[in-house]
Amino acid sequence: MKRRTPLRLALMALVSLTLGACGFTLRGNAPAAGDGAVALVSTEPAGALAGTVRDALQSAGLSGRPSGNPWQLQLGAETLVSRPGSVNSRARAAQHDLELSVEITFTRGDTTVFGPARLATQRSYYEDLSTIAGSTEEVALLQQEMRQELAQQVLRRLRAALADQGV
Repeated sequence: MKRRTPLRLALMALVSLTLGACGFTLRGNAPAAGDGAVALVSTEPAGALAGTVRDALQSAGLSGRPSGNPWQLQLGAETLVSRPGSVNSRARAAQHDLELSVEITFTRGDTTVFGPARLATQRSYYEDLSTIAGSTEEVALLQQEMRQELAQQVLRRLRAALADQGV
């Protein structure tokens, strides 16, 4: 029985080396490609949305340097619109609807892969006049969540475009 254990380990090592040598990877774990790194070019490079998209690209393994990179994601300025959703008995806005949007364009060299395309996300919140500090923090938290959702939308669009390009 002890002789079978080293044999099994050797067989498992041989199978894993063979699969690794042929290029097999689990779904979702493969790198985009050698030239699949995407350079982020933003009109607001120090902006919160640009930082969130940059972090998402790095965690997805798609970040690259702008100089000499054929793949470029051009990120426009984020636009935040706040509209009153409902009004209370004192004629003040009780519910606010937020919409955060950004325009993106994805290029490879001089060729536009897609864009310009406007991505948007929406949220609503109720304003409590008795705790104005809490409402302010809630708005900041909602904006952060909306930026993260936009970054995920950007990643989905990039992955689909890269897959269409065969990368």
